[in-house]
Amino acid sequence: MNKSFIRTDNYNRVAAAVDALINRDKSLPGLGLIYGCWGYGKTEVVDHYYGASETLYIRVMETWRPRRLMEEMCQLMKAGQPMYRLDRLCDQVINAFRRWQKPLFLDEADYLFWEGGKMLNIIRDIHDMTKVPIILIGMESIHGKLQKYGQFFSRILPAAIVEFQPVSVPEIVLITKSWTGLSISPEAAAQLGHYIEGDFRYLVGYLLTLENACQVNAVTTISPKMVEAVVAKAENLTKRLYGIREAKDIRVLGKTQN
Repeated sequence: MNKSFIRTDNYNRVAAAVDALINRDKSLPGLGLIYGCWGYGKTEVVDHYYGASETLYIRVMETWRPRRLMEEMCQLMKAGQPMYRLDRLCDQVINAFRRWQKPLFLDEADYLFWEGGKMLNIIRDIHDMTKVPIILIGMESIHGKLQKYGQFFSRILPAAIVEFQPVSVPEIVLITKSWTGLSISPEAAAQLGHYIEGDFRYLVGYLLTLENACQVNAVTTISPKMVEAVVAKAENLTKRLYGIREAKDIRVLGKTQN
C-alpha cells in the first residue's frame, strides 16, 4: 500500500474555513472550530494543512493548565523564557502573536474546559488583543459545549465552523485506487463504507486486508463478495478476542457498543 494524502471534501472545507478567517474583515470575529467523531481524520487533515502552510499547531494535553498552554505557545513562537507571573506570561504570548500573525490550530480542544473554561477565556483574550485566527479541533460534543460559553462562541466565525463528515463512497473509490492500485465498484465501496461507519482509520485497516486478498486471488478489482468475506473474518476475530457471541453486539471494525 502506498498511503499518500488525499484531499478529501473535509480537507477542502478546512482550507476554505481557514481562508475565511485569514481574509475576513478585522471587525469580524476570528475564532474557528473543527469538530466531529473520532476516526474521521481531523488530525490527519490538520497535520497536512499546517505542515504545508503558514500556520501554527499545538496538541493540548489532558493535564495542562493555563500556564502550560501559554508556555507551549511561547516555545512554538520562540518568544524566549516564559515569564513567571501569569499575567506577564499572557502579555508575552500576546506580543509574540502580534509578531508572528499566523493562525493557530489547537488540537484536542476538549481539554480546554478545565475549571469553568479558564483556558477558553485566555484564548479569547489572546484573540481579542491580536486578532490572530485561532481554530479549535475537538470531538462532536464540543460544538454544544462551547455554546454554553457565549462570549467565546460569539467570536467563532460561522464560515469557519467545519463539522467533519464520514468518508464518502466516491472518496473510498479514489483512496482505494490511489493507495493500492486496485479498483473497487461503487457497490463494494458503499458496502465497505457502511461497515466502517465512515471511519478513516478502519478504512486503512480493511484496505490492507483487501489488498492481500486480491494478491492471493490474483485479481485487481474488489467486489462486494470480497468485502463481505473480509468483514466476516474481522467480526469472527473480534468475537474470539473479546468473547462476544452475537454479531449484533459488535460495532463494526472491532468497536464494542456502549
